[in-house]
Amino acid sequence: MNKADCFVLGKLTKPHGYKGALVLFIDADEPQAYEDIEAIWVEVGERLIPHFIDAMRPHNKADKFVVELEGVDNEAKAKTIAGCTAYLPTSMLPQLDGNTFYLHEVNGWTVTDAQGDPIGTIRKVLDYAMYPILEVHAEAHNKEVLIPLPAQIEVKVDRAAESLAVDLPEGLLETYLGSEATDEDEGEWWDGDES
Repeated sequence: MNKADCFVLGKLTKPHGYKGALVLFIDADEPQAYEDIEAIWVEVGERLIPHFIDAMRPHNKADKFVVELEGVDNEAKAKTIAGCTAYLPTSMLPQLDGNTFYLHEVNGWTVTDAQGDPIGTIRKVLDYAMYPILEVHAEAHNKEVLIPLPAQIEVKVDRAAESLAVDLPEGLLETYLGSEATDEDEGEWWDGDES
């Protein structure tokens, strides 16, 4: 299993008790949707190692579960994978419809503005804590454009065309593709400090 074929489910945070159980934090909008999974892939070093789940039950918060993994039957074994990231194959993601999308699925898609004018191709999605940012290559200008996607930005998804139409903030494209300011104007700026 390669990371490119997977998504991050969450993290095995710490051992739970002395019999090998671990606390699994599920980083998803609906953690309960994953209560019946049969296996997880745990990142150990640079490899994803499959671990079959013997038992799984809720733990304190809605996004935490106690998991018992096949072959992990004591605290020492649990400690070797505590802190590791857990993955699932992307085929296990629920299908989305409407104007919602997974960040990994839009790589290579085209982006247009709200009027349908082409902007470029999504090179990758930068997943920052505040909101995701699309890194777009504007082919016509041979420049990179960063398009933030906070909640208030309207995005229309066309899965058939593999395209996103984004209602861009005013002036965003001009910032990347050219502005009114000239080099001479920038050269004449002075802050009053002669040192």
